[in-house]
Amino acid sequence: MKNLITLLLIFTSIITYSQTTYYTTDGKNRMTESEVKNKLSEMEVKMEKALGKKVYANLTIQETETKKDSIISKVTFNISDKKHDELITAGPLSEFKDKDFPKFDLKTLEGKNFNSEKLKGKPTMINFWFTKCAPCIDEMPILNEIKKKYKDDFNFIAITYENTKDVEKFLKKHPFNFKHLVDAKDFTDFLGMKAYPMNLFLDKNGVLKYIKGGIPYVKLEREELKMGEGNEIIEIIEKLK
Repeated sequence: MKNLITLLLIFTSIITYSQTTYYTTDGKNRMTESEVKNKLSEMEVKMEKALGKKVYANLTIQETETKKDSIISKVTFNISDKKHDELITAGPLSEFKDKDFPKFDLKTLEGKNFNSEKLKGKPTMINFWFTKCAPCIDEMPILNEIKKKYKDDFNFIAITYENTKDVEKFLKKHPFNFKHLVDAKDFTDFLGMKAYPMNLFLDKNGVLKYIKGGIPYVKLEREELKMGEGNEIIEIIEKLK
């Protein structure tokens, strides 16, 4: 079988110097990517014998918990008679991949309406976050630097389900220089957004091209963790600009 193709930071492990990715079916057990791959192979063999025809197994990620040293994704196993491009899919968001991203009309911090049609003409990065999300906060200085470098070529949007008052209070202590859209709970629920931070990338026509989690942490010599430099995001931006 192919090597697992992962979506989202939360689903990525970078050699020995980053978070370890685990998968769980009940919140208690833990499986590595290798164990998941073996499990999928075993399922295919058993089901093919039982059904008498070729079938394919894959995973759907339901929700993800991001910690500084690990990423734990709760998953369900699925059997299909059609082969999937990826062994792991990211739940509802994957339905929008390579399609027009759902239109939205949300409130800015200034209380004005912001329609997604305004984004067309330039590629767009959308960061989904909330004020108590530690990885969201840790990646903000890196995102600010990325925006500073590419602001002429890209739209940079931050969307949260939280209200204006809470976001304004947060931003006084934690600068985050994206265009902020707030009170977006209905929209985040519609997208099935359960993992944060989440970074989406649209082309200049508003088509969702890439789905990534937050910037991965990296380990220092003394096993300390620090936020990476955002090279994964920069690579996508360079492709789309």
